[in-house]
Amino acid sequence: MVADAGAFYARLGIVAPARTASTLRLLADQGPQSVTQIAQRLKQSHPLVITWIRQLAKLGFVSSSVDPADRRRTLVSLTDAGGDEARRMAAALERLGRAYESVLEEAGDDVFGALCRIAERLDKGGLEGELRRDES
Repeated sequence: MVADAGAFYARLGIVAPARTASTLRLLADQGPQSVTQIAQRLKQSHPLVITWIRQLAKLGFVSSSVDPADRRRTLVSLTDAGGDEARRMAAALERLGRAYESVLEEAGDDVFGALCRIAERLDKGGLEGELRRDES
């Protein structure tokens, strides 16, 4: 399912790593944030968030600047390209959610049987099949 999601992102022209989606979303929704704020809000470690910020910066999706209210702090902001990527990622995540829901509808009350049916359905077309069906 993860490979299908990666292929789906690539088909939509999304280049940001999927693991950075929450960072893009946070910055799009709440504006510039310090790394500490991002880590706290996403409940992730400071070093992990720094890794994500570096990845996004290399792609041109975020920039850093000194906080005018506290020159000791650095704020991370979305660039215009980052805002575009955040919008593409949000739309893709909505579609992925619908595809997952469609696959998981197989569950019903019989969890073991449902897992078998889900595995069979994914073997037939994978999440990619659900995503393509959603495009129709």
